[in-house]
Order: sequence, then C-alpha cells, then structure tokens
Amino acid sequence: MLSEQAQDAGQHSTAGQRYCIGIVGAGSVGCYLGAHLCQDNALDVKFFGRETMALELAAHGLSVTSFDHHTYFAQPVAFYSSLNSLIECDVVLLTVKATALVPMLTQLKRFLRPEVPVVAMQNGIGIGEMLNQDLANPVLRAIVPFNVVKNRAGQFHRASAGAVVWQQNNHSAVNYVIQAFKQFKLPVQLCADITAAEYGKLLLNLNNALNAISDLPLLQQLLDRKWRLLLAAAMQEWLYICSKAGVKPLAYTPLPNALLPWFLRLPTALFRHAAGSLLAIDEQARSSMSDDIRSHKRTEIMFLNGAVVRMAQLHQITAPVNSLLVEQIKRLESGEAALPIDELLRQAGLKV
Repeated sequence: MLSEQAQDAGQHSTAGQRYCIGIVGAGSVGCYLGAHLCQDNALDVKFFGRETMALELAAHGLSVTSFDHHTYFAQPVAFYSSLNSLIECDVVLLTVKATALVPMLTQLKRFLRPEVPVVAMQNGIGIGEMLNQDLANPVLRAIVPFNVVKNRAGQFHRASAGAVVWQQNNHSAVNYVIQAFKQFKLPVQLCADITAAEYGKLLLNLNNALNAISDLPLLQQLLDRKWRLLLAAAMQEWLYICSKAGVKPLAYTPLPNALLPWFLRLPTALFRHAAGSLLAIDEQARSSMSDDIRSHKRTEIMFLNGAVVRMAQLHQITAPVNSLLVEQIKRLESGEAALPIDELLRQAGLKV
C-alpha cells in the first residue's frame, strides 16, 4: 500500500498524467534517486544499467537509507540492461559517470524521443555543452553534492548532506520530478546560473582525488591537516582561475568559497570545533574516485582536477598542485602507488 506521502505527491501530477522516468546508468546515485521516485504513484520509474545490477535488485530488492535516518523501499523495480524501453520515457536522468558519456550518446540518440528532456547529473564542467553538441534533446544539468555508498546488496546509503542543485527550467515533467524529490525528503535547490553551480561543485570535488590517493575514509582524511593543506592549495588554484574566467562559483557550504582554503589550513582542533555541518559525514563514506580506484576502474580525474589544469592553460597560468594530483591518480590507475603525503607536500612546496 502506498504511503500518504505517495498519495499526496501523486495528486500533484497534471490532470492525472502518469510520467515515465528513465534513470540511465543506474549505479549507486541512480538507484538512490530512483528509490525516492518509486514512492510516487504518478511516476513510472524505469532503471537502465548493467545486468549485474539488474540481477542484484531482482534478488534483494532496492532500499535506500540516509544519514538523516529516513528509509525507502522499492520492490520490485523495473530494471533493464538494454535501452529499448527508453522510448517510453518522458524524462531521462542521466547518472552514468562522465567517463561513460561519449559511448552512451549513440544509444541515447537511437532510443530517445527527441522532445524528451535529458538531465545530466555528472561531476565536472562543460557537460551540458558537450551533450548539446550531439543530442537534439533539451539538456538540463543537475548536480548531486552528497556521497552515496552501497552498504550491502540492493541497499544504498546517503552518507553526507547537501541539496541537489537543479537547473531552472519550464519542462512540466522535470519540475514534477523535482517536487517529488522534495516530497520524499530529498532537498533540491533550483539554480539559474548553472555554470556557477558547476564551478562551485568542482571546488568541492577537488578533494575526490585526495581521498583516493590517501585511501582513507573521507572524515578521517578531512581531520588530517596535511591532507587539508594540499586540498586548500588545490582549491586556491581553482578559485584564482575562476576569477580570471569571470565566474563566481556557487557556494555549497555556509562559508564563502574564498574562505575555504583559509579554513582548511586551521589546526585540526580548531577545524573540528568550527566545521560543524561540514563534517556531517558517515564514518564509512569515501569519494566515488576512491571507489573507482579500488575497483580498478577509470576515474573522472580529467573532468575534475584535469579540468582545472586545462582551464589554467586556457588562461595562460599554471596549476601545479592540481597537475600533481592528476599525475598521482594516473599512477594509481596504472597500478602504481601514489606518493606519500609528506612527499606530495614537498613537491607542492607546502609546509605543515
């Protein structure tokens, strides 16, 4: 039986319209988002992804939990390992990693109706522009600021705070999805300047590489001042590039972006005391890049720290710290060990 929340959310659809939502590339983030939408009886949610995930959810069902203690179950779910049924969808949430976008485009063009909006939810900058070059569909951006980890088969857990930043739009089906997320305790922040939102998210995502290099849980890594010093330097490079580009990045934390490097450099006792909600992270949380390294997968490094290096070159300046982090992730991808933190600090010219 549907919850009262689900019944209430369903009443807000237009004239009883039942929207079909496709979640393409349904891994941890896609399954987490989709489980929320499955609570709404006005939505027909279809998941598209690997056959291994289809088998996992068929055997265990889908459930999601959050650090703020709400839990949703979606059992059974409609999961497809081919994109044939994408033709039925009225909205597509594209949740594949940025590294998988190019091969995915051919499939999308084959099965997707041209009027259907595609919401690209990848990390990195310039994603929307890249998709617009190849897709006739309306392309929107949404940015997921929190970490999702898989606790066990079929269960996905949101391990940190943050509202999904969603590009303002006039698509009724997309805006219904946004309202459904809000109804089911997933905060959404609408944003008119999506470039500022992308640049601000990249500022935080610069830590993904550090988390993978350290091989520590996020919370433990952030409480180590040596790693924070390196993060502060990487952030300072990106903020300087943003100023050269004339972009003011959206702030995702209570602190202004310009103060984040200063804040990260504080002694750990002061940092821990003042951080508050910034450290609202489950102890098991790690970055998705750390997960990719552990799974021997290609990472998104060239869409994150690599994008900083490219933008620096465009503005004829240097980004030595981000270049160093790109190099270390490439070492990890090739099976080599990254340098220890003290050597990284030495090469970056940083003193503890």
